Amino acid sequence: MKTKTFVSTLAIVAAMTILGACSDGVTGAVDPANAAAVSPDLKSATVPEAAILTGAIADVPITACVVTGTVNEAETAGLLFMREEEKLARDVYAYLYAKYKLPVFLNISKSENAHVSAILRLMTGFGIADNSSNTAGVYVNPQLTDLYKQLITMGNLSVNDALKVGVLIEQTDITDLQKELLSVQNSAIKTVYTNLMAGSNAHLKAFTWNLKIRGIIYP
Repeated sequence: MKTKTFVSTLAIVAAMTILGACSDGVTGAVDPANAAAVSPDLKSATVPEAAILTGAIADVPITACVVTGTVNEAETAGLLFMREEEKLARDVYAYLYAKYKLPVFLNISKSENAHVSAILRLMTGFGIADNSSNTAGVYVNPQLTDLYKQLITMGNLSVNDALKVGVLIEQTDITDLQKELLSVQNSAIKTVYTNLMAGSNAHLKAFTWNLKIRGIIYP
């Protein structure tokens, strides 16, 4: 869906060791209150089903890791890109929740915010400056800015289209994380990316289930 474009950066040596920098970026427990907060049309769902349908499913917790060693140019570019891609997911889901008030968007937007935090902790540990914007829909990568606009346009069509947007975002996240993992050498980055991918798979399941109970098989 997009091509990464980054200005090359010199390899950064992280002389310091930071414990716990990766440990509290992703949640690891189901919130019973969120699990029960099903939409009116889903009141017959059991609590385990509701946990999936509302996105109140546990992301795989990122275990404590040591941020040390070096990151090369490709790893630096990857972190900068994934930080913005996770932000895009958070921004889109926050917008869609404001529009439709569907719990799955609220819960997963919170999870995406945790994903952003996990990557930022890595960047801080490696001394990589965060050059991204805090404004929703604005990204250093212009292709992500265009993608945000396209996804919002699609999501505005209907709640079903909004759920399809969720599927597209999570599929893209998974694909990009898989590509990054093919070349990443730093163990801390591998740990975070692997767990973020597990989280994206859980989110994907939430969106596809929400569509399924509405009689839509997508994709």
